[in-house]
Amino acid sequence: MSLISVKRSAVWLSWFVLIEAALPLEAWARAGGGGGGSGKGGIVNLILLPICIAYSLFVSYLVYKKNRDSEQALEKAMADHFWSPGTIKARVKQVFFKVQEAWTARNQKIAKDCMSEKLFHEHKQQTDLMQQNGTRNKLENIQLNRARIVEILDYLDDSKDQFWVHIEGSMIDYTINDKTGDVVEGNRNKAEAFKELWKFIRADHGWVLDEIDSSVQLTDLLNMNSITES
Repeated sequence: MSLISVKRSAVWLSWFVLIEAALPLEAWARAGGGGGGSGKGGIVNLILLPICIAYSLFVSYLVYKKNRDSEQALEKAMADHFWSPGTIKARVKQVFFKVQEAWTARNQKIAKDCMSEKLFHEHKQQTDLMQQNGTRNKLENIQLNRARIVEILDYLDDSKDQFWVHIEGSMIDYTINDKTGDVVEGNRNKAEAFKELWKFIRADHGWVLDEIDSSVQLTDLLNMNSITES
């Protein structure tokens, strides 16, 4: 790589750092830890607004491109029924709603068959803490607007198979005090739109959720490349 290329890469990296610094912080709410954010530096947001818009558009383009690449990889993997697009689509929808149900009920057993052991224990620890603190994260009017696969990793060793899906949805998301019913965080009258990356891994009984990335960043998508070995 030439010195000029290195300098250009450094400039772009600096811009990405500034842009991501201007994006809102995620508060602990919604399954996986997303939810109502608080802004960072209003004046910085104002100055970087045009660049943030361009950044967002580029992220959207990458989601489209990675989805197209993963669909081409799926065509090669479809001989294995686990990789059937219809099977994956139905499973993602089922898991999405069961995970939200388990979260707001503070009962992770509801979605135990939809999550890896690792994620089950992570969510259980978080919702158990809510019970100890006397709070409940209420999720209502839950909508799954779009789910697009952005990476598939189909290995000869099926136990390593996984895929990432870009989730677009909305819901009313607020936290209440168990005793009083008062809202302590969020808005019980306003739905919030969100975008997340969900990682699924292969289990004997079907695909299970292993990770939720509540903040979709450019670097996340740039590092995704679909592979099929079968």
